[in-house]
Amino acid sequence: MKHIISFYAALLMVCAISLVSCNKKTNDPDPTPNPFGSWTRTYTGTETYRAQINLNAAGTFEWIILDTLSTHTNSYSKIQVNGDQIRFYEDPDLPVEGIYTWTLSGGTLTLAMVSDSYPARASALVGIWNQKNPADLAKIIGSWQKTVVEQGNSYRVKLILSADRALKWEMIDPIPGHTNSTVSFAATENTIVIHNDPDCDGNGYFAYSLNGTDLTCTYLKDKCPPRSQSFSGTWSKME
Repeated sequence: MKHIISFYAALLMVCAISLVSCNKKTNDPDPTPNPFGSWTRTYTGTETYRAQINLNAAGTFEWIILDTLSTHTNSYSKIQVNGDQIRFYEDPDLPVEGIYTWTLSGGTLTLAMVSDSYPARASALVGIWNQKNPADLAKIIGSWQKTVVEQGNSYRVKLILSADRALKWEMIDPIPGHTNSTVSFAATENTIVIHNDPDCDGNGYFAYSLNGTDLTCTYLKDKCPPRSQSFSGTWSKME
């Protein structure tokens, strides 16, 4: 009898250990550090201005001017991350690739040149970049609508600001002579910068403010009057 009791006691102990093992959460290792995300930096010298870089896991790169300067333009290319190095290539303005190292420390990203025959790219990239404040984007993400007037007729339009930094302008009511559009945008604490717009040259800069469920966008600088007119104004949050 004692042997039977001992057998069942041992069996119960094995089952208990198995259950604990099955239910215990594994100590998963921390995700491998990577440079992907949005980073900002202030340049000082003959000019003082801010720029943002987006290092996208999909293998694309964007360098965006956040201030209303006319002497600088955005830069776009492809990237490939290999260990602690980033390869920048297929830049339409710079036919030769550039290789840079990256290191992370807290909320900063440091880029250093390994090889690059273009000083302009090196000057734009090398240095310390601060992690973009996600709140700047989060507070304006969503769908918004407003009414526009064209030749005495009123039409409803929708603005969609996505977490992946895509901006969509869509017609709720069809407007003669207009089409929907999808572009890219960046946001600071008080400015929206529209860029990578195939229908407009250069960036569009708009100050914005939030008041309850209203988003008001005010023209700052834009070379594209149709974009300025369609984006400016007060947008109401859609459910």
